[in-house]
Amino acid sequence: MRNAFGRATGALAVAASLGALAAPGYAQAIDPKLLQQFQGQLGTPPSAGDALDRARSQGDDRAAPTLPTERVGRLDTREEQELRRAEARDSLSRLYRPSAIEREYRERLADPTLRQFGYDLFQSATQGGGGLTGAVSDDYVIGVGDDVIVQFQGATNDSKTVRVNRDGRLIVGALPPISAAGRSIAAVTRDLQAATRRTLLGTEVFISLGSVRSATVFVGGEVDRPGQYNLTSLSDVSAALAAAGGVRRSGSLRNVRIVRGGGSISVDLYGLLGIGAPPSVRLRDGDRVIVPVIGDTVAIGGSVSRPGIYEIRRGSSLGTLLAFAGGALRPRGNQIAISRITADGSEQYIRAATLATALVPGDAIQLTGGSAGGSTGRVVLRGFVANPGARALVAAPTVRDLLGGVTELKSDTYLPFAVLIRRDPVTAARVFEPINLLTALNSRPGVALRSDDRLYVFSRQDIDFINRTPVRRIVLGQRNTLPECNSLERLQTLVRDSQTTRFTVVTRAALIVERAGRSEVAATGGSLAEISRGGDAALAVGDDQIGYRRNPLSRSDSEVREPVEDPTATALSARAATSADSRCQAVFEEEPDLLPVLIENAVSVGGAVRRPGAYPIAGRASAGELASVAEGLLTSTSALTLDVTRAEGQDLRQERFATEGYPTAMTAVTLRAGDDMRFNAAQPQFEPGAVLLSGEFNRPGLYSIRKGETLAQLTARAGGLSPLAYPYGAIFTRRSVKELQQEGLRRTSRELTTALLSVSARKEASADALVGGQQLIAQLATVEAPGRVVIEADPRVLAVRPDLDTVLESGDAIVMPKRPNFVLALGDVSNPTALQFVANKSVQAYLRESGGTSKSADKGRIFLVLPNGTSEPITGRGWGRASNTIVPPGSTIIVPKDIDPLYKLDLIRDITGIFGTLLTSVATVAILARN
Repeated sequence: MRNAFGRATGALAVAASLGALAAPGYAQAIDPKLLQQFQGQLGTPPSAGDALDRARSQGDDRAAPTLPTERVGRLDTREEQELRRAEARDSLSRLYRPSAIEREYRERLADPTLRQFGYDLFQSATQGGGGLTGAVSDDYVIGVGDDVIVQFQGATNDSKTVRVNRDGRLIVGALPPISAAGRSIAAVTRDLQAATRRTLLGTEVFISLGSVRSATVFVGGEVDRPGQYNLTSLSDVSAALAAAGGVRRSGSLRNVRIVRGGGSISVDLYGLLGIGAPPSVRLRDGDRVIVPVIGDTVAIGGSVSRPGIYEIRRGSSLGTLLAFAGGALRPRGNQIAISRITADGSEQYIRAATLATALVPGDAIQLTGGSAGGSTGRVVLRGFVANPGARALVAAPTVRDLLGGVTELKSDTYLPFAVLIRRDPVTAARVFEPINLLTALNSRPGVALRSDDRLYVFSRQDIDFINRTPVRRIVLGQRNTLPECNSLERLQTLVRDSQTTRFTVVTRAALIVERAGRSEVAATGGSLAEISRGGDAALAVGDDQIGYRRNPLSRSDSEVREPVEDPTATALSARAATSADSRCQAVFEEEPDLLPVLIENAVSVGGAVRRPGAYPIAGRASAGELASVAEGLLTSTSALTLDVTRAEGQDLRQERFATEGYPTAMTAVTLRAGDDMRFNAAQPQFEPGAVLLSGEFNRPGLYSIRKGETLAQLTARAGGLSPLAYPYGAIFTRRSVKELQQEGLRRTSRELTTALLSVSARKEASADALVGGQQLIAQLATVEAPGRVVIEADPRVLAVRPDLDTVLESGDAIVMPKRPNFVLALGDVSNPTALQFVANKSVQAYLRESGGTSKSADKGRIFLVLPNGTSEPITGRGWGRASNTIVPPGSTIIVPKDIDPLYKLDLIRDITGIFGTLLTSVATVAILARN
């Protein structure tokens, strides 16, 4: 009872331990020793599988050295592992040094890739114990030191692990000793079963192999690391060679000898490489593996599956070697030439009569196809099609038969131009023949095809590519900004070598500017007024035009550019803004010579079309067809005319055609490659943007305006001014003026920086003083300009003085304030404040109410900012009651600081006072502009 209670208590304790291990926060793996203890407490004998696992684990621990475990981290994906392996193979390929045999055959066959076959077998082989898994074959020979798992089931349930003793016997419990060493595991199993039937009635016995004995093997000869190695009795010759670092290229793979006792066994390792049967010889303790010097070799190259240098036996035939190389790539029409070294050492080429031709050591076989590479009866379809590939000429004798109808093409196919690459029958040179798909698919009998023709069909995106800035820059003679594109490299070579104007059709629709002594393509996406005001700074050049604006954090041209929307006016580039990974068009990368062909056959289309640019055509095309590929004319155009400039030799002929009222003009006017066509239309009557009216208008809001519309006209459209409006204080802002004011602030900042350097050179200044001055200058450079324009906004005045009426532009904003009842006094006064407006009150009276001026005030430079934005100086004589200065409501009196006494202070005080006053004045004006 006490023992039973003790076992139950132990079992509960073990169960509690198992439950604690399985609780959240602990690993889910349970210690096997704890499970064994639990089974022992319950009186459950361990199973045969457990005993087998224990024995094999012990054997693995005894056979394999303990390796340091690496830190467990993120598992690499299969793609990352394959990438690393590919990089490693590439690195090994670059570091590969051919052997003397390889150099000889490479020179004779003119094949720099030939290698000796099979020697990379051991490159990825690693020595390690590893877990022993799976069943052992019945012919395994048991030896001294092997562990055998014996499992009894039936009347007697027990499991024992026993080791073959030094006498070669296996002693299992009460059974009589069984002779085991040197016998197969199947024979030992039969003897144990017979002994069990005689000794243990009603019991069956099962045995399996646990850990295996070690075998000491010597490996020598042509191996990287000859020496003695401890292996297992299950190891074969490949495991021994892998442990020795593999076979050198000077060693034989077909005659590896295993010296055992007084004899030797020859092993052919080609069986491990798929040639012949793999060797089945297991190593034994005391074996010696010897790799002799390589035997007779021959090489085979050319059109075979596995070119290489092979070791052969005497009497091998050409057919045997061809089987080693995986057979010919082409099943028929091959020619075999044998380079043979004659008795005098010279090289002689002979032709192999049959595959039964006997090989001579040192032969080099070259297998070539019967044709030099040409093909007959084939046409190839490439480019923007859903089913590219080769066809039989008899099945597609014409372009129409090859493509089908127009409806069978993709929706974005470019029909006016395709390229047919064919071979000249006389010179065999390639000929690029332009094809108009509209004509080829709709006419009879159609364009006939010849053998080995290749037809390239293009997409709209392919045509967009020739209008991109990288292409234009190359045509202008600049460097290629996309060197990864082979087609652009080819175009750059042609431009540099030819020095002609045959590619300039793509630059006619672009604005070319001179920058740093070279021509650049500029962006004209904004208005011409903005460009004229901004100068070169308003013209984005270079990479900004190709849809890949340079990252502001990048420091060199070689760094990655971010894909952005193309800002050029050429609408072709909008759809062609591809990602950075696909900036090169695939069709031009496949055939780089296609890009120059498309440019040479292009017509420049511009003016009032939706997608201006260069469009390649085959032969002649009507103006209507070109307008159609440019996605049609702009809507709401008027007074439309067609200007055509024809390129005829050295002369240019210009023609103008009226299109309105002449419906046949678009079809009657035809153009050819190199011509220039422009649709001229009258300027639109509306400005591109609206004008904002806010404040005391009767109907404020956004208004679209006509070109030349004035403020008085727009005010009338808005219902006039409300009774509370104060037109004298109207705030009129314009974007272009704001840009000019902002540039003025930046220019002032630069001038002040120069002045700061001059002052610091004249006086001794500390670093803190200079830093403080620089910070103030930086603040000035970041002040936002108001963009205010002084105008006359009173409709009554404008009715009398129409010359003061302002012509509006898109983006203008007019704020009409209410009539104020205050006057501001700011600057160096005792109490800067807003004072109530009193009619006919003088400036001196307002300053007196604000506490008067400070002692540091510059009374000679007091000025008055009027509500309309203008300023008026107030001299000392105008302070009295007899002053003619009128102070209207909403005015601001500004009293600046006298800076002369500050010259006696330190430099930092100088800078602080000067810039403080300046910034205060600028900020005051900005506040007034907003109010």
